[in-house]
Amino acid sequence: MPTSEAQEVLFGDVARQARSGDPQAQLALGQMLLNGVGVARDESAALRWFLASAAQGTPMACNMIGRSCELGKGVAIDLHTAMLWYERAARAGLDWGMYNFATGLTLGWGGEKDLPAALAWYRRAAALGHCKSFNIIGGFYEDGWAVARDLRRARAYYVRAARCGDFRGCFNLARFLLQEGRDAEAERYVAMARQMGTKEFLEKMDAFLERRVNA
Repeated sequence: MPTSEAQEVLFGDVARQARSGDPQAQLALGQMLLNGVGVARDESAALRWFLASAAQGTPMACNMIGRSCELGKGVAIDLHTAMLWYERAARAGLDWGMYNFATGLTLGWGGEKDLPAALAWYRRAAALGHCKSFNIIGGFYEDGWAVARDLRRARAYYVRAARCGDFRGCFNLARFLLQEGRDAEAERYVAMARQMGTKEFLEKMDAFLERRVNA
């Protein structure tokens, strides 16, 4: 069965379960509609299914509603409402909800920035093994945000982020390794970042490396 046909069959099965009231199927259906898997992309319909799942207490559905509001997927961009949903997901124990809520606190989406509260939520996500949170906590220590600047701790968090596959963590660890003269190890982590990073990130990484060579 061709992949597209298989996806259509899967979409039909998930849709039937979602309509029967299964909250996990509702979440999955929303994600399929959001990404156009087995059906044409429909962000508004995706949001409706996320709302249905969230009404039954599904933390990831709350997080996805937050993402929809943050990015304007099926609804106008509304960072205040996004924060309400992220907080709901965070307090329900979802690592991604904690991470996204902390990001909003860092950037002031809910009003004033609150770096100490953001760091506390990043720590809670990291305690659950959330890879990107390790990298962000490393940044807090490297830049001295809400904590005393501590490059040793920053490096340790970048190590944890890199080892669990965060491309930004890989690059940040590589920066430290270059400063330590451990170029071969740094190149390995740069290569890992290159495999996983977004186009925008890679452009910034290459610009940094070029500046270092020409310094």
